[in-house]
Amino acid sequence: MTQSVLSASGARRWLACALSARLPEEASSPGPAAITGTRFHKALEGAITAQQWVDLDPLDEHMAPALRATLEWVTPQLSDAEVLVEQAYELKPLGHYEQIPQKREPQWRETMGCSRIALTGHREYPMRYGCIYGTADLVILSKGSAHVIDWKTGKKSDDHEAQLLTLALMVAEAEKVSHVRASAVYVNLTNAKITERSWLFDAFDLHLHAGAIVSSAMKILVDKAMPDANPGPHCHFCPAIGCPEKLRTSR
Repeated sequence: MTQSVLSASGARRWLACALSARLPEEASSPGPAAITGTRFHKALEGAITAQQWVDLDPLDEHMAPALRATLEWVTPQLSDAEVLVEQAYELKPLGHYEQIPQKREPQWRETMGCSRIALTGHREYPMRYGCIYGTADLVILSKGSAHVIDWKTGKKSDDHEAQLLTLALMVAEAEKVSHVRASAVYVNLTNAKITERSWLFDAFDLHLHAGAIVSSAMKILVDKAMPDANPGPHCHFCPAIGCPEKLRTSR
C-alpha cells in the first residue's frame, strides 16, 4: 500500500498496521483528546471562513479563550490575502529526482504534479497508487508567497516536521509561489497558550530536494517494513497475510 494521508497524529497507527488507512471511520475509536481537537478545528475553521466569532456549542465553551487567542494570532495575516481553509492537495511523485546539468531547475518538475482536491468530500481520499494526499488546515497566499498552517492541540512530535515539509512542497508546486512558510501552531486548550514551530523555504529548494522530502514522508507515514500488530475487532476481517495478530486470531 503506497498511499498516505498526511496526518501525523495517525502515522504511528499506520506504521503498526499497513491496512488501517483503509478501515471505515467507525472502525476506529478516537480518544477524548482527539474528539476535542476535532471540535476545536471545526470551530476555528468556521470563524476564519465567516470572518467573525462563531456561536459555540455549550460543550465547547471551555475552548473560547484558546479560540480567541488563536484568532488574534492569525487574523493580522489574513488581510489582503487569499485564504484557503481546509485545503486538500494530491501529490503525484513520478520518475527520477536528478538535477539537470547546466540548469537551475531540477528534473523532478517535469515528472511530479500536485493539484488541489475539491473541498466536497475531500476527506474521502481515493485509493490510487503512488499518491500522497495532504490537507492543510489553512493556506494564506499573498504576493507570490504562501503560509501553510496546521493547528495542533496535542503534544509536539517529530512527525510534524515531515508533515509540514511535505505540505510546503505541495503548496509550492500547486500554487506556484516563490516562498513557503510552514507552521505547526500548538494551541493549549487549557491555558490558551500558543507556541509556533515554523520553517521558511525557498520554492527552488523544495523543488531541488523533492525526492528526499517525498521519501521521508513515505518512510514515516506509509513504510510497511514495521508490520507490528495493532489488535482490534477489524483484525478478524483483515485480508493481510503474515500479520502476527492475524496469525494468532486464526488459530
